[in-house]
Amino acid sequence: MERLVDMNNVSVRTNGRVRLENVSFSLNQGEHRALLGLNGSGKTTLLQAILGQVWATEGEVHTWFGRHGRVNMQDLRREIGIVSNALDDQYQHRAGETAFNVALSGYFASIGIYEQAPERITARAENALHTFGVSQYRDVPYVALSQGEKRRVMLARAWTTGAKLLLLDEPCTGLDVKGREELIEGLEASLKSPEAPTVLYVTHHLEELPGAVEAATIMKNGRVQADGKKEHVLTDEEISTAFDVSGSIQWHEQRPWFITGGAPIR
Repeated sequence: MERLVDMNNVSVRTNGRVRLENVSFSLNQGEHRALLGLNGSGKTTLLQAILGQVWATEGEVHTWFGRHGRVNMQDLRREIGIVSNALDDQYQHRAGETAFNVALSGYFASIGIYEQAPERITARAENALHTFGVSQYRDVPYVALSQGEKRRVMLARAWTTGAKLLLLDEPCTGLDVKGREELIEGLEASLKSPEAPTVLYVTHHLEELPGAVEAATIMKNGRVQADGKKEHVLTDEEISTAFDVSGSIQWHEQRPWFITGGAPIR
């Protein structure tokens, strides 16, 4: 099994602020993983370290897809698909971009299309829109789509990269229940493909996690609180501690639901 990401005792400090402290984290190909924690727990900084947007002040990121040491980050990012609010925001003022162009731009890791795509990539973008149930919006301006439709187009964009790793950073933010379930259903179906990328799903809403996610890492105060198979990590005690509120985990079709008791942990 190929090791995609391997961090050993990584700390990140900027302007005297500790953002990650002594974090060890690994991700293997085909091992879909959740990254959980409150806002400010260190999830975003860990993603930035994976993407090479911040560098470790201590410790090492040993491997990026088999590469050691510092690498060409532009080449690396072509192997990583991303769905995030920040990426979505970059398209909000590009009125001429159709859903198809947004999906196709994933191959170039760019905002917009500036060169001719190979025919096989054009076909891949078409198939990705179909996979996530938004092919009917192919020629519709991206900005005219609903929030749920935009997110599914963004998933199609990530799929078009042919990436080994897919980073989903709070992909259900702003979605209603219907939009959330449509996105998760499309993701579940696509992950059954042998060509599917490995997914790192970042959230603080456990009920979003697809059943295909099999492992979990919990962050708190810049540290790893717990890590392992989801059945061992997503327990009443661990989640109550991570989110500073008492509650219990209930499982339905391999998806966890956190039912809070309403009392904050002191």
